[in-house]
Amino acid sequence: MYITKTLAEVMEDKCLRYKEREALVFPARKVNYTFSDLQRLTNQYAKGLLALGVKKGDHLAVLSLNSPEWVLLELAAAKIGAVLVCINTASTKVELLFALKQSESSLFFLTKGFKDVNFIDSLMEICPELLASENLPCLKTVVVLDDTVLPGTYLLSEMLEFGKGVEDTLLLEAQSKVKAHDPLNIFYTSGTTGNSKGVVLNHFVTVNNAIVSGERMEYDEDDRILLSLPLFHVIGFVLSTLAGFFYGASIVMLERFETKKVLSVISENSCTVFNGVPSMFQFLLNNDLSQYDLSSLSKGFIAGSCCSRELMLRIIEELGIDTIANLYGQTEAIGITQMAGEDNLEYRLHTIGKPLPGVNVRVADISTGKDVLSGEKGELLVKSVYIMNGYFHNQEATDKTIDKEGWLHTGDLVSMNQEGYITIEGRIKDIIIRGGENISPAEIESVLKRHPMIFDAAVVSVPDKLLGEEICAFIVTEGGNSMEPAEVRDFAAQNMAKYKVPKYIKFIPVLPATSSGKVKKAVLREQIKNEFEEIYNQEAAVTTA
Repeated sequence: MYITKTLAEVMEDKCLRYKEREALVFPARKVNYTFSDLQRLTNQYAKGLLALGVKKGDHLAVLSLNSPEWVLLELAAAKIGAVLVCINTASTKVELLFALKQSESSLFFLTKGFKDVNFIDSLMEICPELLASENLPCLKTVVVLDDTVLPGTYLLSEMLEFGKGVEDTLLLEAQSKVKAHDPLNIFYTSGTTGNSKGVVLNHFVTVNNAIVSGERMEYDEDDRILLSLPLFHVIGFVLSTLAGFFYGASIVMLERFETKKVLSVISENSCTVFNGVPSMFQFLLNNDLSQYDLSSLSKGFIAGSCCSRELMLRIIEELGIDTIANLYGQTEAIGITQMAGEDNLEYRLHTIGKPLPGVNVRVADISTGKDVLSGEKGELLVKSVYIMNGYFHNQEATDKTIDKEGWLHTGDLVSMNQEGYITIEGRIKDIIIRGGENISPAEIESVLKRHPMIFDAAVVSVPDKLLGEEICAFIVTEGGNSMEPAEVRDFAAQNMAKYKVPKYIKFIPVLPATSSGKVKKAVLREQIKNEFEEIYNQEAAVTTA
């Protein structure tokens, strides 16, 4: 039932099968690549990596917007057994340096082209310092993916030129040493304990999850998948790009999500599939769609956070995506549940579907751990063939997430009906999901409490019409001194990615806490429930109008 092959082996099979069919389109440069092109370029990139001294098991970090180079680096690293470390492009320097150090990356790929120009410019300036930094003892090489020349770094074109001197036999030898259960990627994901954790996924789980997800999405050779989801997330890389490739679909890739550009590219390229998080669909629907020919659209999935019934109906009626599918997953297990083509509309509107083949689930009482009855609420536990190897160099966190019997504790509150369809009821974990991004309240709290005027801080979520959830920070100032909300946001923006900056700031004299000192966040949520329900309703009225 499962394929015991590496990603490189599977892609070689697909490239041989689909040959001159269009595999990857990149409108920003008006270029496209056939499956044969992908195979040829993957070998060139792999030889370039070998020429730089990359060996099986080495960790290669990449900080880049979506691009053909990103995909080719992934496929080339996979071919020789290197592990690609995928870094969020919204990371601050502090977050980036943490990931580079914690992942023990020896080679770092980066490019310009980010919204935050100051960050990337300053990063470019410090590249030579990165290589000499005592805090990054593993980092040996930096490769710039565009034409920016920096002292002590290589251009991608230079790497490829070096690779011309590598014999085919050396590439074949390197590839022969790579096995299906070897690590393929490290994806960094937020957690409830502050710093991000590096999720290690191997070839086997990645390949097989992409296959079953693509099958349930009914991808085929006639599909053209508009990709604006970032490649540094599994929903962009595994469940969209690889799943599409494996069924002969073409990937039409944008650097990032931009509403009008997405609509134009769908229209100009006759895209049949659009995958996104709820806020992306909401942004599309807020435009005058009569200006675009979206008649080619027929498929898509929604991931990242729960989607309302109202939004689902609008996607079907106004975007024409008849087989829209709710997809539920976590980086630690990639895709877990997904709707299928034959599922009826009512289930599409309020459930996240059934478990994928190879996935077993339990719904357990959060107090006793025993299975609950059909229709009752409990924590979703998952045991599947697609579970991560673990968190890189973090066995303690791994053991907290996956119990001794192999069940992954999702932290999500669900119910499951007798037919096996699952409905999300809420979250046990403290994670905030804003626009599809997992955000750790503990991380934000830790940063805020470094401000000299902030004595204590607690962060909770509040509902948001567009992004699903927004961030609210409760602040206790030092000595009860006065402070402006703008000061809090400015400080947060200097130390965290922008999507983690709290939208709402509440100043209170003391945080409610248990006898052991744990903040009672349920009390805080209840305290602001009426206030933010009013804000939510006001925003909903404006959006509807």
